[in-house]
Amino acid sequence: MSTLKAKHFHFIDDMDVAAKVFASIERVEAFAARVNDILSTWSRRSADRRALAMMSDRMLQDIGLSRGELDREVAKFFWQK
Repeated sequence: MSTLKAKHFHFIDDMDVAAKVFASIERVEAFAARVNDILSTWSRRSADRRALAMMSDRMLQDIGLSRGELDREVAKFFWQK
């Protein structure tokens, strides 16, 4: 009977370890997804600002931006909103 109990507790310990590993993997995946979102946002901002920088005064007028507003937006770093 004691052998059965020992095996049972070993199985429970293994399940506890597996649950902890699974929880850790989920946290790493969530972190990686967040990092991917941030990098995507930064990349999009950078591309948008490069496209704005190439617009003519006529194009800026069409979208309601002045050259000064454009210059301020283009001067921002990629992580700035």
